[in-house]
Amino acid sequence: MKQRILLLSVLVLLVMVSMAQTEKPSDAKAANREHYEAKKLYETSGQYYDNQKYDSAVIVGEKALPLLRQKGMKDEEAEELSILSVCCMRQSEYEKALQYAKACNKLDHESGDAERISSSLNTIGSIYVAAKQPQEALKYLQQALQYAEKTGIKARIALTCGSLSEAEFAQKHYDEAINYIDRAIQLEREEGREAKLHVRLSQKATILAGMGQKQQAVEIFDSIIPYFRTTGNHQSLAISLNKAGQALLEMNNANEAKQRQAAEYFRESAQLCREMDNPFNEMQARRGLYQALWTLNPDSARIELEAFNQLKDSLYNQASAETLARYNAEFGVDELQEQNASMRRSYKYIIIIGIVLLLVAIVIVVRQTKLARLQRKRLSEVTMTLDELRQRYEQANTSDESEKEQDGLTEQDKDFLTKTMSAITEQLEDNHVNVDELASTLAMSTSQFRRRLSAITGETPQSYITNIRMQKARYLLDTQTELSIFEVALRCGYDDQSSFTRAFKRFFGITPSDYLAKKQ
Repeated sequence: MKQRILLLSVLVLLVMVSMAQTEKPSDAKAANREHYEAKKLYETSGQYYDNQKYDSAVIVGEKALPLLRQKGMKDEEAEELSILSVCCMRQSEYEKALQYAKACNKLDHESGDAERISSSLNTIGSIYVAAKQPQEALKYLQQALQYAEKTGIKARIALTCGSLSEAEFAQKHYDEAINYIDRAIQLEREEGREAKLHVRLSQKATILAGMGQKQQAVEIFDSIIPYFRTTGNHQSLAISLNKAGQALLEMNNANEAKQRQAAEYFRESAQLCREMDNPFNEMQARRGLYQALWTLNPDSARIELEAFNQLKDSLYNQASAETLARYNAEFGVDELQEQNASMRRSYKYIIIIGIVLLLVAIVIVVRQTKLARLQRKRLSEVTMTLDELRQRYEQANTSDESEKEQDGLTEQDKDFLTKTMSAITEQLEDNHVNVDELASTLAMSTSQFRRRLSAITGETPQSYITNIRMQKARYLLDTQTELSIFEVALRCGYDDQSSFTRAFKRFFGITPSDYLAKKQ
């Protein structure tokens, strides 16, 4: 027995020495590979989020998160946590959403950035509102407003006032809710943010409906729903359609025409929610559709009632499964602890031998450390040099190609690009960019516009728009240093700083804050 233990000890020692000699030089390559993988997953998650594909964003984001933590990429980790919290909230998974949002807030507090702290506090409050816990929401939202006012950024203050209005409304504090939402509307008008202004108007219409002023609420909803359809804001559109439909049904003089209009609103909302994988709001739409159709078409109403019950059961089963999983996990931990205790007793002597071998291996590893550091340093210097040369070559090559392409443009092509640039600039001033609207402005179909732009520039419309946005962003950062990053994001057509930061980093390979720091 002693001979076997001695032989095992020698083999372990030889393996550890071999690992110390062979694995260290490859650490740099492994680290670079892991860094690239973390960054790629993080960017992909952001793209899914920007396209409102929340389910895919969560799947990829949850893969990215541990890698970002492992590599110490705290800014990216905070943004990923923010994305996951909003996505989970959209999917009505409020417990997970709160976990992600609070973890994000912890990192934001560590950064000391008042704007980031306000943003994550606002997200936490919004999740509590959605989860029907308005009293808890107010604690976070009032803190969020304090931090927002420290920044002096009107758009940030307006966003927080909108969330506070929802929390007050949920507690039927109508006067406070109206005061907050009116302040938000005024700030959005002053900033010229049309997209957000319409969201605030939707919130005010919801409050008016809750106060019993159904007619005024419906009038506001009817005025803003076409805007949401045009701009492609499906989340706000679905919510507004549900609220408008319910207000129509609850009006004192609700006639057949109003019931039919309500049914159309609910039907459109149900389709949008299904496409966005938003079961909670789809359930509200199905229930409203059942109520609207009951006197118009009882057979269709029963179908919608069945769809409503299926969704309700699905959400209940999901909640039950999560509770059961938590129970199983807790039970499994106790059992595992007993097994571990038994194993520790069985392998007591092997652990002692392992400690001795480890001490011997440490001495050997220390001797290899200096050589490994020197190798990594040389590899890093070579990598940096190659990257600098590649970047310079690509910049020069891009410049030459651009000049050649510009020289080859016809007058018609130049006129087309000028008009396209003008249309994009106008849309950026309205805080949104839509390819369909661009095509319409140029009196072309969307497919014609895509083909024409691609033939001239070799880019898709979205890529071309992103290029213009990023060039404008860099110009603003270079020339208007008094603007915050959030304000630059707004002027470039982004609704939030996180999406802008991700786009800027994908385009230039550096975050806006790092870009400003380099300039200084």
